[in-house]
Amino acid sequence: MKPLKIENSSPAGSDCVVCFALPPEYPTDPAPSRYRVLTFDSYLQYAKTRPDSSCFVIGTDITGKGCKLLKNLRAEPASALKPIYLLKSLGDPVDRMSDGVVGSIEDAFAKAARIAPLLLELDAASLTGPENDTYRLLGYLYCRPDQFLEPCGHWRNRKFYGFPMVDAMLGETGDTALLQNLLERKLIAPSRLVDRLRHCPKCDGAHLNYIDVCPDCGGIDIQQKPFLHCFSCGHVAPEEQYLSNNILACPQCATRLRHIGVDYDRPLENYQCSGCRQVFIEPRISVRCMHCQTPSAPDELIPRPVYAFQLTDKGRIIARTGAADDVFCLIDNLNTVASSYFVSVLDWLLSLCRRHDEEQFSLVGIRIHNLVELTDRIGRQKVRELMDEFARRVHALIRSTDLAARMNQYTLWLLLPKTDAKGNQVVLDRIEALKSNDTGLQLATTSYHAPSQMIPKETATLLLARLEGMIVE
Repeated sequence: MKPLKIENSSPAGSDCVVCFALPPEYPTDPAPSRYRVLTFDSYLQYAKTRPDSSCFVIGTDITGKGCKLLKNLRAEPASALKPIYLLKSLGDPVDRMSDGVVGSIEDAFAKAARIAPLLLELDAASLTGPENDTYRLLGYLYCRPDQFLEPCGHWRNRKFYGFPMVDAMLGETGDTALLQNLLERKLIAPSRLVDRLRHCPKCDGAHLNYIDVCPDCGGIDIQQKPFLHCFSCGHVAPEEQYLSNNILACPQCATRLRHIGVDYDRPLENYQCSGCRQVFIEPRISVRCMHCQTPSAPDELIPRPVYAFQLTDKGRIIARTGAADDVFCLIDNLNTVASSYFVSVLDWLLSLCRRHDEEQFSLVGIRIHNLVELTDRIGRQKVRELMDEFARRVHALIRSTDLAARMNQYTLWLLLPKTDAKGNQVVLDRIEALKSNDTGLQLATTSYHAPSQMIPKETATLLLARLEGMIVE
C-alpha cells in the first residue's frame, strides 16, 4: 500500500489515528514498500479490529482528544510500549506520553525502526499480563535507552508533580508507590533532581499557603507600623499614638520627645496584632494546607525531592527476563511478618537487652546475589523450583517462635529470641551448609548477637542497615 502522507495539521475535530506494521527485518530505509499504513478516524474505530501495529501516529491538533488517545493506547497492554508519535505538539503533559513529534509517516517509520528491535528482546508474557504493570513500565524504558521518566508539574495535581507516562500506563493512583517500589528494588535510579517540595503532614498535599500570624494569639490580622520607645517610662507604641497636635509626646507619661537617641528611639518591634493588640518583632509563620485545611508549622512539613528516573542495569535485566526477582516471594511461606512490625520488635528486644543483662537474642541475614542472572540463564520455572526448595529448607531451620521478614526484595532476616551466640552460630552453619548443595544459588549471610555485639544507642533501623552493608555486593 502506498504510504500515507499526513500534513502537520489535521481537520478540527478529527482524531486521525494512523498505525502501520514494520516488516520482520525492521529496515531503516523508509521505502514505501516496506510497511503497511492503516488510517482510523477515531480510537473507537481502531479498537473494533485492533490490528497488530508496530507504530502509531496521532494527527489531532486538539489537546484533549490527543491526551485521551494517548491514554487509551498506553493503557492497553498490546500497544503500551509501541512508539506513538504526534504530528503537532500538544504541550505538557500530553507530549510526555508520546515519543515525540514527527513531520510525516516516513519520519515516524524511521524513528520507530530504532525502537522495534528492542521490543523483540522483551519477555512478551510478562508485558501483556494484566498484573504485570511494573514490567511494562520497565520495558518502555528498556526500548528507549536515552529516555528518562520525567516529572511534570500541574496545579491540578494534588502533589503538584506527577509522571504522565506512568499515569497513562497504570492510572493516576499508584505512581508514587510504584516508583518507590522500583527504587527499593534498584530497578530505577534518580538521574536528576528536578525540584524539592514540602508536603502537608496530614494529607501529603503540596498546595500550601504560608501566612504571617500573631505569635501570641495566632490571628492573621496583623499590621506593620513604625513604633517609638519612650526613654522616660519605657512605653512602646505605634508612632501614630505619640502624635498629638503635631507634637511628639508619650501617650503614657506625657513627656515631650524632642531628640531621638536622647528622649526616645525606634524599637525592634514593628508589628501589631489588631485582635489582641500585642506588639512583636517578627510574625510567626503558619502553613495551611489548601486541600485539608490543616495548619502546620514550617518545620512540621514533609520535604520531598522530585527526581527524574532512569533504568538501571538490573532493571534492564528484569525487563528482558520478566518477573524474575518476584520468585523471591516464595520464601513468604516462612510466615514472614511486615517489615514495620519486625523493626518494632527488634527495637523492643534491643531495649530489653540494655535494661536486663540476662536477656539475649540473635539475628541472621540471608541474601541471594545471583537470582536475576540465574533466571536469565536457566529460566524462571527452574529458578522458581530452586526458590521453593530453598524456602522449604530454611523453614526447617527456624522455630515457631522465630520471626522472619523481608526488608527488601533480596534479603531475608531471621530474628531468634532467647538464642545465645552458640545457638546463633548453629543456625548460621546450617544456612551456610545450603551453599554446598548444588542449587546454583549464591548465598551471602551475616549474623548478630545481643547483648555481646550491641553498640550504644544503635536502633533497629541502623542495625539492619549496617548488617545489610556487610552482605550487599
